[in-house]
Parts: sequence; C-alpha cells; structure tokens
Amino acid sequence: MSKFKVALARIEVVEEGEQGKQVCAVFQIERGPIGFQIPIYLQGRDFDDTEVVQAARSSLYRMFVDLANQCRIWELSPAELERLSKMNLRPVE
Repeated sequence: MSKFKVALARIEVVEEGEQGKQVCAVFQIERGPIGFQIPIYLQGRDFDDTEVVQAARSSLYRMFVDLANQCRIWELSPAELERLSKMNLRPVE
C-alpha cells in the first residue's frame, strides 16, 4: 500500500470576533486516486503566524489517532481476511 501524501493547502483567517481571529489551516491528503481536504480550526490569538502550522499539524495528528482508536474494532486478522476472501457469495455468471 502506498503512503499518504499530506500537504498544507492553505491558511486563512476565517473570523474576527470578540474572541479574536480564528485561523483555518487546510490540509490536502492524497493516496492514489483518493484525495480530500481536512480543515483544522485554531484560535488565532493562541498562536503567532509561525506557530500556526505546527499547531495545526499536531491537531491533525491527534484527530487521526482518535479516529484510528475508534476504528480499531473493525480491524481484521489475516485469518479473518482469508476466511472472508474464500466466501464468494456472488452468483457465478
């Protein structure tokens, strides 16, 4: 399986309100024919411009760790995958 390509697509200020500016860092994630973007929102007052990318990367990492932990129960063992591959329920044409 090929590796994912993760790149910072853009950074933009999305809101200036009573809490200050909010920054959105958008990451482009690609692997083979699959590509999608994930926005990460940060409070602009928490980080200066040079720290935003590092903080957004950390937030993206934590999001994927949480997602992997939630999906862990879906993981199949090699024996389970082999058993499934041998179950051909489709009609033979």
